Amino acid sequence: MESLDFENELEHTAFRNSKLLSQELINTEKRYVDDLKAVVVGYKERIESNPQCPKLLKNNISTIFGNVEDIYNFHNKIFLNELEKAMESNSVGSVFCNNIGNFDMYAKYCKNKPHSESFLTGIHDNKYLLECQKELNHILDLSSYLLKPVQRIMKYHLILEKLLKYTPERSPKRRMELQEALNIMERVPRNANDAIHLMGLEGFNGDFDTLGQLLLQENFLVFINTQKKGTPRQIFIFEHALLFSKPVPVKPSSKKAPMCQAPKYSYKNHYLLSQINMTRYLPEDASNTQLQLDIFKKNNKNTGERYVLQAPNTAVRDQWMGMIEGLLLVQLESMKNRAASNVL
Repeated sequence: MESLDFENELEHTAFRNSKLLSQELINTEKRYVDDLKAVVVGYKERIESNPQCPKLLKNNISTIFGNVEDIYNFHNKIFLNELEKAMESNSVGSVFCNNIGNFDMYAKYCKNKPHSESFLTGIHDNKYLLECQKELNHILDLSSYLLKPVQRIMKYHLILEKLLKYTPERSPKRRMELQEALNIMERVPRNANDAIHLMGLEGFNGDFDTLGQLLLQENFLVFINTQKKGTPRQIFIFEHALLFSKPVPVKPSSKKAPMCQAPKYSYKNHYLLSQINMTRYLPEDASNTQLQLDIFKKNNKNTGERYVLQAPNTAVRDQWMGMIEGLLLVQLESMKNRAASNVL
């Protein structure tokens, strides 16, 4: 009996914590919507409608604000309302799952954010913007408020993790929804970050669409053939290719979020997956074994160069190993299907 009472008390505590977290999510969402409204109404619309506003600002509205108004409309008219309704039925996870497509707008916003930050840094003492800030009674400047969507999209998964923790096993549907929501909100900022890195690539004259969707990007130490010294390379995995680039040092323009500082890369080369085989590499130094990949590029004579990629850690190695193996398997199956259809 005591054991049952203890279990009931634990479940009651978990339920109470879950309710508190859901309420915290809604309360912070309301404040976020208010912040977005201040940007859209207090700055953007005022710049657009005021004929006395400097042309420097009017002519750069899209650079300054990106698609922040779309984000505001989504959270104000759709997301917050659905969260409040979900609070009653304790189904917060489903709201994230049902709006997965709407969160794609954050990738677009984050891609523009470095341009916005650069522009505002150049006019940090603009009198018109300072007047807007004063009328809004804001301590923080416009640039700080434009950073809030980047900060917000990186926090959702933290609350979802806690909600999942406090949801009992006897509620499998709710746990499944929360897990799916967590997966989504971990992927959204990662996709936005990947898009920013790709945006910084210079010197590639091809069409990214031919390479397929960007799946991963990471910095590796690359050894080609018998090289003793590795070379730092930023590598991008697409659905149909691997692309190698050289990191270009960028002087930090501010101390704000890393997502607001656009990285720069110089294109070196890329290889279609049809040119690649992969095996594990076993160096003499056993401590490095878990940090390296081996990729062979083949030409028509089945010869090529050996690329050994040293990952920054085992987690990255495992992620990339699994991704490349999966893509190569899909490619192999596709080739088999084409061969079978040709026979028929």
